[in-house]
Amino acid sequence: MKISNKKKTNSFSRKVCVHCKCDRTDHEATSRNRKLTASERIGILPSLEMLSTGTSQTTRRTDAPGSTSHGYSWVPPGLTRVKVEEYMAQLPNHVVPRINSSGEKFRERQLMLQLPRQDLSLAYCKHLSNSVERKLYEEFINARNEIALDIGFVCPVLPKQMECKKCRGILERNEMAVIAPKLGENNGWHPACFTCATCEQLLIDLTYCVKDGIIYCERHYAELHKPRCHACDEVSFPY
Repeated sequence: MKISNKKKTNSFSRKVCVHCKCDRTDHEATSRNRKLTASERIGILPSLEMLSTGTSQTTRRTDAPGSTSHGYSWVPPGLTRVKVEEYMAQLPNHVVPRINSSGEKFRERQLMLQLPRQDLSLAYCKHLSNSVERKLYEEFINARNEIALDIGFVCPVLPKQMECKKCRGILERNEMAVIAPKLGENNGWHPACFTCATCEQLLIDLTYCVKDGIIYCERHYAELHKPRCHACDEVSFPY
């Protein structure tokens, strides 16, 4: 039996435009209609609780996610400038979204990979061929939005000690941690540990889906439930 020596490639890299053969995310990246904040992309805005977590009225940040203040293209909402810097210092340098840096480009690409627009709106689905498939799609999206999809927040000062859900290391009292509201405030992560269980990439803009107590990016959450076409990158709804 002949064994192929062809190297495995990342599944994302195989998704190319059928017309010009470039990476299809490049098409979206150059679109005038692109949305470059996760909260806008999925239609969820941070709550007042998230915006005021652990901060006083005099030090509270009021800029929206995606703000370019302090030299970043995105910052966690609700943090003072000092805490923003503390958060960024805990991330791998190549993912820190400094303006005009490789980290900013990495973030933009991860927004499109982790939150594919065809998973978020029927308007971007080109291959749902009939009303039954469209209904199944909408039922899936509505259920996902209700039970799984959410945006985490950074608690700048933990009120008590807890265990990091990923590395199992100790998060000390008064330490910074990321909280996923759908799993409750007794579960926390180190900032660099808030990653998808499948691709192990940092969850972009703290956006996650949860299944059986485990967090995923939206792309890989969807693939736990539905097959994805490697050509068009849409999830399928066989019936």
